[in-house]
Amino acid sequence: MKLPDISIVICNYNTSKILKNTLSSIYKNARNISFEIIVVDDGSTDDSVGMINKYFPKIKAIRNIKNLGYSKSCNIGTKLAKGKYVLQLNSDVNFTKDTSIGLLIDFMNKNPNIGICGCKIIRHDGSLDLPCKHAIPTLKNSFFQPFGLYKLFPKIKSINYYMTYLSDNEPAKVGGLGAFMLIRKKLIEQIGHMDEEFFIYCEDTDYCYRAIKAGWDIYYFPKVKVIHMHGGTTSKFKLKALLLFHKGIFLYYNKHYSSQNFFLINFVVYAGILARLVLFMIVEFLRYPKEKLNKIKSL
Repeated sequence: MKLPDISIVICNYNTSKILKNTLSSIYKNARNISFEIIVVDDGSTDDSVGMINKYFPKIKAIRNIKNLGYSKSCNIGTKLAKGKYVLQLNSDVNFTKDTSIGLLIDFMNKNPNIGICGCKIIRHDGSLDLPCKHAIPTLKNSFFQPFGLYKLFPKIKSINYYMTYLSDNEPAKVGGLGAFMLIRKKLIEQIGHMDEEFFIYCEDTDYCYRAIKAGWDIYYFPKVKVIHMHGGTTSKFKLKALLLFHKGIFLYYNKHYSSQNFFLINFVVYAGILARLVLFMIVEFLRYPKEKLNKIKSL
């Protein structure tokens, strides 16, 4: 039996309607390649698996009894993948007529040192989804990123986490990707799977950095485009998402940088992560009453 060109691995948690749109978009727009789709469901209560079985019976659906987190679930799906390449895809990313996976595979075949390749990711409003190409996180660019301070000095590469000095329309070597990662099977065999210490957030950044340290290149390839709807699981639980995001930042720093720095620097970094979390939590708390008030006024 001929192996598929790619295995598309999608993790899902209570995003049945969004997932249905994503799966429909793949079948509508994935042309001239052979593929399999593996969906790993994290104990959803919205009948996501039932939806898959009803509308997409060819898809391999794996159901966890509880929410294991993105990294563990993604690893479960990736270990089942039979394709020459593995596409790790968010459940809220839609293919379009400009999503030519064959073009992306050709690009990687011609450049064997590329271990992971991403594409141009567009938000639903037509703007570029900035995390689709970014630098390796450092203390400097992480400081300038949260409040858009890098925009004051956009051409200074060392502080520009989102690499906005690069053209959005030209292929480029980058430090990390998100939401859409086409991974070469040889890379997985060499460095292994995602670090399951990351429940969600920063697991992709960690994986890309591990690939770079192992000698692979990470590339952004904008000739292929997808749309990121940003309606996935974490958008429904903003406060919990903030906690998990900052936990991911802590784990990433602790794993890759803490042993290289003096303990006082580590203390300042950890304090900064905590301060950032508190600040963003306050902003979210201030937003909630306004949202509820607007709902009441609209009745």
